[in-house]
This record gives sequence, C-alpha cells and structure tokens, in this order.
Amino acid sequence: MKTCALFLAAAGLLAAAGCTHVSLDLAPEGDPHRVLIGTVETTNPVPLPADAVVLVRVVDPSRTDLPPQVLGDQEIHSPGATPVPFRIEYQAEDALLRRGLNLEARISYAGKVRYFNVNQVAVTLRNASDPHQVMVNPAEP
Repeated sequence: MKTCALFLAAAGLLAAAGCTHVSLDLAPEGDPHRVLIGTVETTNPVPLPADAVVLVRVVDPSRTDLPPQVLGDQEIHSPGATPVPFRIEYQAEDALLRRGLNLEARISYAGKVRYFNVNQVAVTLRNASDPHQVMVNPAEP
C-alpha cells in the first residue's frame, strides 16, 4: 500500500510539472561568421563617375551613446552605375541578430557624399541570409 501511495504521489508531481509552460529554445546557435549580400540602388539607374566610392556597412545600433559599432563593411571603387552589388563578411551571434542590426550605404564622389540611405534597413535573424536592397537618396546640395 505504501509503494502504491508513493507511486501515485510521484505520478501527481510529474503531471503537475507537465502543466506548467516552460519554453526552451533548443535550436542550435548559428555560425557567427556571416555574409550579407545585396545591392545599393537609386530610384533610377544612375551612371557614376570614375572617382565614385560606394560604402556599405553592417552596424550594431544598440549603443546609443557612442557611434554605432561597425561589424563589417565593403568599399567599392569605380562601380560604374547603380545598382551596385555588395558582399560583406561580418560576425554576429544569433542574440545580436535577434536585437537587430542596421545596414547603411552611401555613395561619394568629388570629395562629397552624394547619396545615402534615409530609411533604416534592418538585418535580423530572420533575414540575415536573404539578399538586401538598400535604396539611397540624393544628399541635399
């Protein structure tokens, strides 16, 4: 009788424990060595001068009191015309991508920034492996 009571008590505890909702993320963490691809585009294809430089950066915007930390970038000299393809190697743990990163782009020539992205382009864990399109707008003269 004592064994039966112990068995029923143990079964009751297991059943009660099964009723609580505990969410465990058992998915393995991804490789922090990542590659981001995409294009920098203007509203209409624009021929760029020979001295044009396109700079594309992946940044961590979470530090608000400091300039954002650059996780990776690519500088493309004499790209020809838009759209300009890019490929950036960077390192980011899954936790960092869950918070979100930003993708920034600018086009400079003749010593001035001529185009830059006004709208934020987010890089997250969901879209980190997708191609990204960064629209740049003309800078004010």
